[in-house]
Amino acid sequence: MRLSFLPGELYLSEEYGAFVIQVQGKEILRTRSKLTAMSKFNALRRSMEQQFPAREVTPEEKRELLKSIFNEAMLADVGRRPRKKRSTARGTRTFGG
Repeated sequence: MRLSFLPGELYLSEEYGAFVIQVQGKEILRTRSKLTAMSKFNALRRSMEQQFPAREVTPEEKRELLKSIFNEAMLADVGRRPRKKRSTARGTRTFGG
């Protein structure tokens, strides 16, 4: 398991049965209890969300992101088109029947 809050460099990871919380590369908590680790991580994340507020995406940025996602999906779809199925009885040398 690995959770993160990138603006504050906050990470929660599981290493060898212990849950580790790191802030800016420094280990601040190591515990075996998942519940304790999750509650501490969420408390730190909430405090950091106030320090690093989310920035709203402008309509122009949103349009560019959607356009690039759409173009990538279209390019990926071209390579996935199924081949035409050939019939099992293509050319036979029998006449008539």
